[in-house]
Amino acid sequence: MSTAKPVVAINHAHDAVDRFFTPEDLERLAGVAEIRILGDEKDPIGDRLHDVDILMGSWGMRKLDEELLAAAPKLRAVCYAAGSVKNFALPPAFARSVVITSAWMANAVPVAEVSVALITLANKDWFACQDTIRRVAGPDGYREARSRSHAGNFGTAVGLIGFGAIGREVAKRLEALDLDVLVYDPYLTAEKIAGYQVSMVSSLTEIAERCNVVSLHAPNIPETEGMLDATFFTAMRDNATFINTARGKLVVEDALVAELQTGRISAMLDVTFPEPPAADHPFYTLPNCYLTPHRAGSSAGEVRRMGRYAIDDCLAILAGEEPKYRVHEHMLATMA
Repeated sequence: MSTAKPVVAINHAHDAVDRFFTPEDLERLAGVAEIRILGDEKDPIGDRLHDVDILMGSWGMRKLDEELLAAAPKLRAVCYAAGSVKNFALPPAFARSVVITSAWMANAVPVAEVSVALITLANKDWFACQDTIRRVAGPDGYREARSRSHAGNFGTAVGLIGFGAIGREVAKRLEALDLDVLVYDPYLTAEKIAGYQVSMVSSLTEIAERCNVVSLHAPNIPETEGMLDATFFTAMRDNATFINTARGKLVVEDALVAELQTGRISAMLDVTFPEPPAADHPFYTLPNCYLTPHRAGSSAGEVRRMGRYAIDDCLAILAGEEPKYRVHEHMLATMA
């Protein structure tokens, strides 16, 4: 009987491994597997995959095409320390029953944290107050900012568009606040919101009309492209705020710009299409548009949370257990 450990290959250069995986998590993995560092996706594979059982890595994962699969006859799983698997999880891998896992739930955490922070600050008119004080300067600016009307965070209606992993994480965190949380998702049922302190609405127009803040969390799929158009933005309430930490392609940005130019609403945009916007785009200069550089998702030390989720699933597979965050091929149609 062979006593050799299974081989887990990490799809990163040596000096990049600690960006994605903590020493403690790698030590857990090393207790049950041989860890092999492959280098990044540009490095030639050679014969280093011939005995690999599990491939693991984050952004820049090698594509699971026929060539790679032929070079890795023992490959049974790929544990991805990031979100979307669409760029590398190709049909040949699913046809060979390679198990694919994703750390999408880990990436949902920082996006939800940022979204909740922006929602609560938007209800306090926080950034507009700062802008007013900076623009006017001195006590006059302070007094002008203090006199600005705002909704506050008690009983205020907040809308979430999309109730997938991130939407659910946002809803859970909002439970600590006395907000009226409304959700629109065409795939939503009463059973899916059981246990959450949210109410379903029947249309995008309804959520626009009723909410002081609307936060977008729908996936970037063909069905959602351009889903928020002029009808949506003109339906938003006066002084309402639109937050986008999802993807820019979901928004008809010309329609959003047109409504921002009226001064009726504000927008907090962590994503645009394209990224970054063109140099002359109005998003840069509109005073009621707050633009950030795709910062909500995992960054800095948060990336290691995704690594931990990937290693947890890797360890489960090695133990003969079902991984927690497996991605099946049919799920790709509605996943980001």
